[in-house]
Amino acid sequence: MSEFFKRITKSDIRNILSISIILGCFVLLYFMMIRDIPPTNKDIVNFASGSVFGAGFVGVVNYFFGSSKNESDAANNNKSNNSSES
Repeated sequence: MSEFFKRITKSDIRNILSISIILGCFVLLYFMMIRDIPPTNKDIVNFASGSVFGAGFVGVVNYFFGSSKNESDAANNNKSNNSSES
């Protein structure tokens, strides 16, 4: 087991977390579609699920397809260029 943790990288953890967040959002959406929400709790559930989708799902998508992805790619390219020059 410790060999597994030695081989795992920072990007592997980031990818596992992203997949978990996306799957969790879709599971939440699925349960919201198949279960009846009591009318007294409907506003609270809509607000909470909107927060989860707004923070989690959109954050993951923005990271992988937004400007953060370009910045991290540029940083990785700079590191590889600097190490090859040495």
